[in-house]
Amino acid sequence: MKIFVIGPAGCGKSSFVRSFSEYLKELEADVKCVNLDPASDPIYHADADIRKFVKTEKIMKKFGLGINGGLLKSMEESIKFHDKLSVDGDYVLYDTPGQMEIFIYSKAGRELVKLLSDQVSLGLFLIDSSLVDDPESFLSAIMQNVVVSLRLSIPTATVLTKSDVKDIDVDQIVRKISEESSSLAELLEKTVDFLEYTTLSQRVVKISNLSKTGFSDVYSLLNEMFCTCGDIS
Repeated sequence: MKIFVIGPAGCGKSSFVRSFSEYLKELEADVKCVNLDPASDPIYHADADIRKFVKTEKIMKKFGLGINGGLLKSMEESIKFHDKLSVDGDYVLYDTPGQMEIFIYSKAGRELVKLLSDQVSLGLFLIDSSLVDDPESFLSAIMQNVVVSLRLSIPTATVLTKSDVKDIDVDQIVRKISEESSSLAELLEKTVDFLEYTTLSQRVVKISNLSKTGFSDVYSLLNEMFCTCGDIS
C-alpha cells in the first residue's frame, strides 16, 4: 500500500511518518519511509530520500530562483529519479512538501505521484486542529483535500493532527454552519457535502504525533479505504 502523506506546512507530516511507521512496525508490518521533500532532511530513517538526488537550495542557486520557485523546479527535477524513490513494502509512507501549490497547480507534483503509485495508492490529508476550529477555516481545509484528491486521482481521507493541543468538535462545527446568517451561509452549507467525500461514515480521524494517540484509527481507516477499492464516500 502506497500512502502519500499530504497537507499544509506545519501540520505534522514528517512527525506522523516517523511515529506512524513505528506503530506499524510494532504490528510487525514491513514498512518503508520515503522523503519526497527536496527542501528538508527527514527526521526519520528514510529508505529512499529525494535529497540524495535533488536539493532545493542547490536548485535555487543554479537557476537563480526564490524558495517557492526553487521548490517547484525541484519537483520537476525529482521526476527524473522516480525509479530511485519507488520502494516496496506492506506500507510505504511518502512524506511530501508542505507547499500545497505543488499538488494543486503543479503538473510535476501530479506526475511524480502518478509514477510512484500502484494499484493500492491512497492519500492522507493532514490538518492542524488548532488552525481549523471555526466553520470557514475547517471547510477551507476540507476543500483543499478535495482539490488535491481530484488532481492526484487517488482517494484521500482527512486526519486532524495535534489533537493534544486542540481537540475540535467536528459535529459542533457542522451545526454552526447551519446556524450561520451571513452571506457565506449558503456556500458553507453546500460545502458540507465535501466533508463526506473526504471521510468514511462521517468520521474524521484525530491523532497526536506527540502522544501517539489515534494511530489505531488511522490503521482502521486505511484498511477501510483499501477494502472499498478507493470509494471513500
